[in-house]
Amino acid sequence: MNKYEKIPEYIVDLHGYTTREAGEVLEELIEGGEYKHIRVITGKGTFRETGPVLRTYIENYLKKRDITFQTAKLSNGGDGALEVFLKKVGK
Repeated sequence: MNKYEKIPEYIVDLHGYTTREAGEVLEELIEGGEYKHIRVITGKGTFRETGPVLRTYIENYLKKRDITFQTAKLSNGGDGALEVFLKKVGK
């Protein structure tokens, strides 16, 4: 990534979603092929003894599909959000 901030085409807030629901939302976004860059807000999961369940699930989901992502800048959510870069198809 270069030093210039890239603005996501779509932002999805998954606070309160189960891993199953989050997976369904991500699948729709990926299969839809409309967006090249999305910000996924997961929250930090600081209230769980075992750590951030949703964020860990989403990171593993993206890794299995070889989808590039990175932690958002602090001003965009930091550890509570991911910048996801998809291959745009279709339109």
